[in-house]
Amino acid sequence: MARIAIIFLCILGFTVPAFMQGDPPDYSIQLIQNSFSDDNRQTIVKFDVVNSGGDSNKIATATLDLIASPNEQIATATIPPLVSNGRYTVVMQFSNDRFAPSSVESFRATVGIGDIEPKEAASAQDNTTRITITFPANLPQPQFIPSPQVTDEPNVSAPTPEPGSNIVQQLLQQFNIDPSNPAQLALLVGLLAVILILALIIWLVARLLFSRKPDFGGWLPSYSNLMPTDPNTVAGRRQQWQGVAQNSVLPSTGVENSVHVRKLPTGTDDRYLSGWHVVDLRMSQYDMYGRVNRSQITPTRRLIRRLDWIARKHESLNAEQLSRQLLPVARELSKQVRKKVIDRTAMLPLAMDIRLRARNGEGQIWFELYRRQYGQWAQIDRWQPEMTVNGKVLYETFTYTLYGQKPTEDLKHFQKRLEGDLIQLLVDMFNPSVVAKTQSPDAPTDPHLMPVVVKPE
Repeated sequence: MARIAIIFLCILGFTVPAFMQGDPPDYSIQLIQNSFSDDNRQTIVKFDVVNSGGDSNKIATATLDLIASPNEQIATATIPPLVSNGRYTVVMQFSNDRFAPSSVESFRATVGIGDIEPKEAASAQDNTTRITITFPANLPQPQFIPSPQVTDEPNVSAPTPEPGSNIVQQLLQQFNIDPSNPAQLALLVGLLAVILILALIIWLVARLLFSRKPDFGGWLPSYSNLMPTDPNTVAGRRQQWQGVAQNSVLPSTGVENSVHVRKLPTGTDDRYLSGWHVVDLRMSQYDMYGRVNRSQITPTRRLIRRLDWIARKHESLNAEQLSRQLLPVARELSKQVRKKVIDRTAMLPLAMDIRLRARNGEGQIWFELYRRQYGQWAQIDRWQPEMTVNGKVLYETFTYTLYGQKPTEDLKHFQKRLEGDLIQLLVDMFNPSVVAKTQSPDAPTDPHLMPVVVKPE
């Protein structure tokens, strides 16, 4: 029994001190407050220090440093030893003489690092916190008169901080971000990257929604969606001529007995372009395979609105006024063509497509067929096409062709000549040629002539 008692006493001698030692103390800062004295000359900072670890038997020191001035302590306080779960309220004061009214400053409060917990310990992360204080606007300032100093050195003014750095510093202080903290700096960089990506996505979506599409797309007239008709009938021959008509222009020259067809969009009052609007335009080069997409240009909406205004006012404009109104359009189109073409492809011809639109019931379309006889165009047929209008709008498209760069031209002269060709082409579009109908000769009316009797076979 004596031996057992001795062994038990030895075990207690080694284990009791270990149990009595317990966990190490763990200090943390909580419930931060700041206020000012009645005369606003002093700033009072309060916060609680809580020991969430084991009992402490050491006195700790609390410091308050100004972040803008490294290694400068503004105030200090002493914290008595705290038992486990103990709490102590730290009160520190400092003078406001050095701070400007309405200024925002950041301070760093530190408790127990080095004397209670090692600086490298994981539990020491909550022993430091950032405190942002906004000083009142009526902060009293010390009154002093600087004494003049005589010196032989040239007067060098202190460098003024850049406005951009002040704004950044204020934003960092407003959101309580410490750039010297690696974790907060990484979070700030990640946040800026996310904001930039979101801004890029919003810009791309807005560009897709509101930018004008460069593709002219397909737009068939209302009379082109009908089934083919027998070409041996008048209706069938007319339907085939409708696919050949390109615009409203009647050539000034032509081969004898040649045939030409044109289309005339008119209003219900039979006036040319009455009720019709110019809604789009496209120019592009073309070759034996069709339009060259990389050379396609589309003017701005301002120029389209100018063409639409001319379409409504063309009857009241003479040739000189019409040319003057069309000059900005032709000049802008020729400049854009000059930017698109290159020396190797400048000789390709150009196609210009103009889209027209009218409300169903306000507009109509006429086709006219002409034959060249004795150096003049004689109308041999005129008709309105059969159409299937699915909506409330009629569509029509005019197509014109222009010469590319000629062998004797450079690109500068090509642009100037193209400008003149565009003006003349658009003038012909808005003022098409008017051809009088041919009058058939009257039959002889001599009363002395005997009637012709044709015997039946």
